[in-house]
Amino acid sequence: MDGDGVERITAFLQKPQTILRLISILFSIIVFGCISAGGYDVNSLCLFNERAGACHYGVGIGIIAFLGCIAFLALDVQFESIENPDTKKYIVLGDLAFSALWCFLWFIGFCYLADMWRKADKHPFSTSQRNNCQAAITFSFFSIITWAGLSVMAFRKYRQLLTEFEYSRDNLSGDSYSSPYASFPTAQDQGDPYQAKPFSEPPADSFNGEDGADKFSPPPY
Repeated sequence: MDGDGVERITAFLQKPQTILRLISILFSIIVFGCISAGGYDVNSLCLFNERAGACHYGVGIGIIAFLGCIAFLALDVQFESIENPDTKKYIVLGDLAFSALWCFLWFIGFCYLADMWRKADKHPFSTSQRNNCQAAITFSFFSIITWAGLSVMAFRKYRQLLTEFEYSRDNLSGDSYSSPYASFPTAQDQGDPYQAKPFSEPPADSFNGEDGADKFSPPPY
């Protein structure tokens, strides 16, 4: 890989949106990994107050969040090479809708898991099971923050795209610019529109051997 490729990759990884996506991927892996590995007892009962829906919910939104971040990361890599502004707009709108929805779902998940964990009987749980359940709750809360940040960034990106689209449509569409001032006369224009001729040409018949004075008639008074 040449130096330009390394610089592009480094610049892409340093973008705030990319960093938030990578952090969101990590948090989602922790949530569904902890629930899958330590959220059930030996009888396959959910440790969150024996509510299977709580475990299924945490695992489900974690896996979908992971897949969604991977998909939008792939789109971010190709985003600058997309020339169609409508395609860019739809991608950013999809990112905004998905990020806002998952911010809300993580909020619901955090409240649900925390409430079920509060009501659960924790005495028979091992230390590992407690740590896994508490980690799932904690990183569900952290996921709310990261997905809220992704929503804000997607909204700003959408507004920037709208501004650029309006500018290109108004100024780069190829429409002719109409000046409020009169144009300069061209070669086909008859005479000077700004100044009358100071002298007029003598009549053509005055050079046919006739005296010009005979042609002069005094003005009437």
